Order: sequence, then structure tokens, then C-alpha cells
Amino acid sequence: MCGAFDIQFEKFTASIADALDVEQFENRGIRVPASMIQIVRDDKERGREVVDAKWWLMLGADAKPNYKYATFNSRYDKLYSSRLTKGLFKTSRCIIPATGVIEGQNKIYHHIIDAKNRGLALGGIYKTYCYDDEIQTTASIITCPGNPKWEDIHKKSVPLMLDPNDKDTLNAWLDPTMTDSEAFSDLLTNEIRFDLVATKTVGARDLTPDSEPIYIEAD
Repeated sequence: MCGAFDIQFEKFTASIADALDVEQFENRGIRVPASMIQIVRDDKERGREVVDAKWWLMLGADAKPNYKYATFNSRYDKLYSSRLTKGLFKTSRCIIPATGVIEGQNKIYHHIIDAKNRGLALGGIYKTYCYDDEIQTTASIITCPGNPKWEDIHKKSVPLMLDPNDKDTLNAWLDPTMTDSEAFSDLLTNEIRFDLVATKTVGARDLTPDSEPIYIEAD
């Protein structure tokens, strides 16, 4: 489960924007479910772009998040079967830029996890709604099985973190004409693809370090 993430404008997130050939991301700080985030997507008409999206995939008739279902995350094992996500996973994939993800364990303590010398490109899906002739975009971060190296951070799952240096995979992920979603099944694992650093924080919204960092090596 990815319950929050941080997005700061710095050289590592800037490098993701450069790799994706899009405008630089905004410094929005800590993002929580139902807040506004930025996503990168490929639009068939407008091409690749950065757009605002609400971090909650399903909206209700009132254009507000449907809190009956926690759709800020989308589980890997539901992507091919859920009526909400299977079509989106074929044609509406996106990347959510982040400086680090914030994970909690039993609501007792939290860590912020970031990459060594790079930003994070989180894999997600997005959906568009039309309310009173106004288009609204929503998004969800894909979560994968838990990794033993995260046992003391968040044992149940890890967010899908795409390798920012693998441009072929990034381009294929964003390509809306790439409708064979089975081609991405190898990404939906608990593999850690690059080195990470986890730092215990004072709280979920106070990212002041509370201990020495933990180094998590790539699998």
C-alpha cells in the first residue's frame, strides 16, 4: 500500500522529466490520497503531457471521490480482472513522479523510501470523467506483492517503481497503442530494481529523520 508520497523539485525528479521529455514537475510536497497530483501520460491526440489528476481513481456522481472503495492504489492481482481497472491497464497507464514514498507499519511508525541518486517513476493507471462539460482526471498507483527486504517497513506490498533509466520500458508503459497488457506482467512482482534508502521519520506527515537510514539493495 502506498499511502502517501513526497514530490520535491530537485535534480533527481528533474532527471525523470528530462528522460520522459516533458515539462518539469511542480514542488507539491507531501501528497495524500484524494489530493491533486501530477501524472505523465501519452494522449493519442496531444502526445505526451503532464496533467493534474486527483489521486483517487473512482469518483461518484457528485464528482467527489467514492470513499466506499480505496482506489488510490490498484492491486497487481486485480488489474486483469477488475471491471474498473482491466480496461485502464490496457490503454490508460501513467507515471506518477515522486521524490520518495511514505509507508507505515501498523500505524505505529513510518518510513520515507527514496532511490539513491534518482527520483521515482511510480507506475499507475488513470481515468477521465466528464462533469458539466468539464473533464476531470483521476489516477491510482499500482501496488505489487510485499518484498522481504521491506518486512519492517510495510510487509504487505510495495509500489510499482519503474526504472527511470530504462527508457524503452517507460515508453512502452506510456504508449496507449500498446494494449497487450500481459506484456507488463513481469513488472508486477516484488522485485526491487534499483537501490533504495529507507529512513524512519518522526511521523506520517513529519519527514524529519528519526533514525539512521536503512540501505536496501536491488534484487
